[in-house]
Amino acid sequence: MGWVRWLGPTWPWRVAGGFAALWLAGTAVATWLLLGGPAVAMSGLLGPTGSYVATHCYEEVESTDVSCEGRYTPSSPVGAPSRPMTLRGAADSRVGGRLDVREVNGRAYQPSPVTAGEYLAFAGWMAATLGMPAVWLLVSARKGSTEGGDGYVFAWLASLFLMCVLGVVLFPVFWLLSVIRG
Repeated sequence: MGWVRWLGPTWPWRVAGGFAALWLAGTAVATWLLLGGPAVAMSGLLGPTGSYVATHCYEEVESTDVSCEGRYTPSSPVGAPSRPMTLRGAADSRVGGRLDVREVNGRAYQPSPVTAGEYLAFAGWMAATLGMPAVWLLVSARKGSTEGGDGYVFAWLASLFLMCVLGVVLFPVFWLLSVIRG
């Protein structure tokens, strides 16, 4: 009984707020792990550069992407040994041809401004779709009562639209980065 008086009548909302904060953190981590690294690599921002020679390519089972198996050779240090690696989302799937790629998390990615914009849009969609219920729960917990959800549905739809616009607007930036940095 002493714990109930110490916690007060707001303890369920405190627990809900903590859960919502963990949910938002999990959403951010999942979005970065699934889509962040590839988007950054395809935009030309991060990842060590190197060359890739494909030995065979195939279309992925539940995707329209083409993946290739082959050997990756880092640009630096000079004379570094090549190693087997998978190339995801190959725009140019010539077997035996040399491609300039970036390596992130043990996978090679060919810089592509269109694909980088797609990944950015999908990352925004994923973050908005998974995160909006947590934002609603966090605001409800802060107020101490259940918040109406109509505004959150419209905010979610607006964020989906804005992610599409952001992907289109950043296309020239990603294109320029892929041309300059390779």
